[in-house]
Amino acid sequence: MREDGEKDPDMTHFNRRHVLLGAGAAAFTAGLASTGRATGSTTFSVTIRNVATDKTLKLPDGGTSGAPIAPGVFVVSSTPHVLFTPGIPAAEALERLAEDGNFQPLLDKVTAIKGLTSSGMFLPGQPFMFTASPGDKLQFATMFVQSNDLFFAPRHGGIALFDTGGRAMHGKVTSQVALFDAGTEVNQAPGIGPDQAPRQAKPDTGMVERIAIAPVADRRDGFVYPPVEAVIDVEIMPLAAERQQG
Repeated sequence: MREDGEKDPDMTHFNRRHVLLGAGAAAFTAGLASTGRATGSTTFSVTIRNVATDKTLKLPDGGTSGAPIAPGVFVVSSTPHVLFTPGIPAAEALERLAEDGNFQPLLDKVTAIKGLTSSGMFLPGQPFMFTASPGDKLQFATMFVQSNDLFFAPRHGGIALFDTGGRAMHGKVTSQVALFDAGTEVNQAPGIGPDQAPRQAKPDTGMVERIAIAPVADRRDGFVYPPVEAVIDVEIMPLAAERQQG
């Protein structure tokens, strides 16, 4: 957890170096659909929003709190599980993102990987763009700030950007996202844990654990977490396509 993760009662900011982590409007549900046209490569715009309000997180004392997410890292690739693999212990770069909200080590790691279609960092609420081809999937990770080491990411190694006919997908894909536990720090009650980023005085002060990455729902740790769609909203939109030459 970052030294600069200062306590903020309003939970509108998490990190001195990053902004735009505040709450947004309530998420709405829409299906994922294809554009109806076969394409070669397609340029996409993706927006990952924090849609929590100051009442999203239910605290043990009956109070409520916001539930911000941190700047994150994305990858576009036909290879699944580039950022992490469920069932395997987290690498240090992912640990830093999940515990501290520090995306830089993970960004450095993926930037050095050859053969990826695209990679980069993103700010919640700010669109980012990339060009992808059939077979590519969107992968990302962003910290659930009111936690010890939890992060949001797509299930199943990524979100397909094209259907089986090679047509670009578009719409809300939040239903394909899960809240994962990195397994590197013992969980405390979300929103009040003294070793969580908004409250701890320095990074990495929680009790260390070394277990495999898993959806937090599988941990059965006794804590209550908000539904994924109450915190995060993910939307993909194709902007331009290049037809294959044939």
